[in-house]
Amino acid sequence: MIRLIALDMDGTLLGPDHQVSKKNRDTILAAQASGIQVMVATGRGYQEAFDPVKSVGLDLAYICLNGAEVRETNKQVISSTYINEQDIEQTASVLDTKEIDYQLFIGDRLYTKSVEQQVEIFAQLARDLNQVPPIDIIRAEVMRRVEEGYIHEVASYEELLQTKAKSIYKIFGTSMNRNSLDLARGSLQDLSGLAVSSSGAGNLEITNINAQKGIALDAYTKQHGISMENVMVVGDSFNDLSMMERAGRSVAMGDAPERIKETCTHITKTNADDGVSLAIEAVLKHQR
Repeated sequence: MIRLIALDMDGTLLGPDHQVSKKNRDTILAAQASGIQVMVATGRGYQEAFDPVKSVGLDLAYICLNGAEVRETNKQVISSTYINEQDIEQTASVLDTKEIDYQLFIGDRLYTKSVEQQVEIFAQLARDLNQVPPIDIIRAEVMRRVEEGYIHEVASYEELLQTKAKSIYKIFGTSMNRNSLDLARGSLQDLSGLAVSSSGAGNLEITNINAQKGIALDAYTKQHGISMENVMVVGDSFNDLSMMERAGRSVAMGDAPERIKETCTHITKTNADDGVSLAIEAVLKHQR
């Protein structure tokens, strides 16, 4: 019996318009009404994950930044896992050497050298799903976060790396050069303190080795007395694998890479076709 459902966001819970559809929302509410806990498990920071979910009236718990931060439904932070300070300099050096642009997630803020790059990141995620990115919607969403103080554009990371190295949750690298990404991934994976994953073909998501979605989900379920056998996860990217490998029921989105599909116990439709709703409906129907 499924007692908890963990949902990835981009490419999964969110549609191509970066919103939670009415069908997904209604099905999540039906799951909660039946006694199933539902939570988000995302690479996003808390505020950029919270806003589109809360805007449709959903109260969920959150695994953010690939597991670097976990929050209850009341916003309370129950765990924080930062990148080891000794790994920060080496990571920055690898990315700079391979000419890979990157962003820093520190506290509730995202630091970037280009706000426009943040727009392109979300656009590329849509292209990776063979979707046409809604550039105007994406740019408006990003600029709202800039105005609200969640995204900060800086000319250099030098001061941040010196003064806030102990509080960096995640480093997000992007490049159109896949060879550079592969070389950087190989170098970073040699650092035993890091977890290196991706949410799309053109990026690297770098966190503490203990900051992975699956590890965070496992710890959360233990705190709530739930067996991982009674957990369903739904996702579409390689940063979801650590959850999929642990959960009793794992569901790949219809346009997920083949390796993701092969790992999962079930496959649903795409985010454009409310695949999350269909995956939850199948569980509700079975448990009735």
